[in-house]
Amino acid sequence: MRRAVLAVAVLSVAVATGCQADTVDDTVPPFYNIDQAERSEMPKEVRDILDSGRLTIGSKFDQPLTGLRDKATGRIEGFDAEIGRIITQRIFGKVAEGENLDFIETVPANREKYLEDGTVDLVLATYTITPERKKAVTFAGPYYEAGQAIMTRKGEGIEDIKDLSKKKVCAAEGTTSLDNVEKHNPRANVSKPMRNWSSCRQALLEKEYDAVSTDDVILYGFLSEDPSKLEISKKTFTTEPYGIGLPKGSTELQKFINETLELAFDNGDWQTAFDSTLAVAEVPDPESPPNITEK
Repeated sequence: MRRAVLAVAVLSVAVATGCQADTVDDTVPPFYNIDQAERSEMPKEVRDILDSGRLTIGSKFDQPLTGLRDKATGRIEGFDAEIGRIITQRIFGKVAEGENLDFIETVPANREKYLEDGTVDLVLATYTITPERKKAVTFAGPYYEAGQAIMTRKGEGIEDIKDLSKKKVCAAEGTTSLDNVEKHNPRANVSKPMRNWSSCRQALLEKEYDAVSTDDVILYGFLSEDPSKLEISKKTFTTEPYGIGLPKGSTELQKFINETLELAFDNGDWQTAFDSTLAVAEVPDPESPPNITEK
């Protein structure tokens, strides 16, 4: 049964630039069922996080349904954020944002840097697993599989990748979406990428571009904000397995995160996260969670 709205704690926040605010009402019981792992079962990398008292997650702050900062509360909302809360609960036994969980904004251009320099412990930010990225990042998962689609203003008649010939297409710099459009339609004009997807959405509404192309779940989020102005193609032309980015070589942390995902798949927590975020915007319900491939 789908939950249309995620039950959340009432927040009292003071928002800092680039980082989630740090005060919450923790009187609401945990939303998820996953139990805290025994310390003896935790690898050193996870024990270090536990002993530090805080998990820091790189997240999107501008993507509805996956990672979006609520301007009123500072809370990061969306499917990726919920997967992060499940992981937090398995490490600490509870989720107390600002106490044992922080979200830091990441964009495609700084994800690898933040993992390398220790700014974040992991990245949960619609981060597609690719052979090229695996040279610099160790991934856990995937925890979701998306597909690349096309978003246009209503009535433009663009329904397929072939319709993008000679059209100005916006994509975020440093993403696989840009490469995918060029690969599947070399005649599309992708010469001017932008910093992030919210910038692409605004530029599309202002008619600076003819289309935006990226993962369907990202586009569904923007559609939910402007359903009278925007539409999404029904066809997708890629498969995008979302992984949890970890510092290169973190194989024990990878194993722990994969085990956490498997538990969430089995106990219903993953479905709860999906139902309270992506399903609200009528993203098609997967028949089952994805198979873990990164081991």
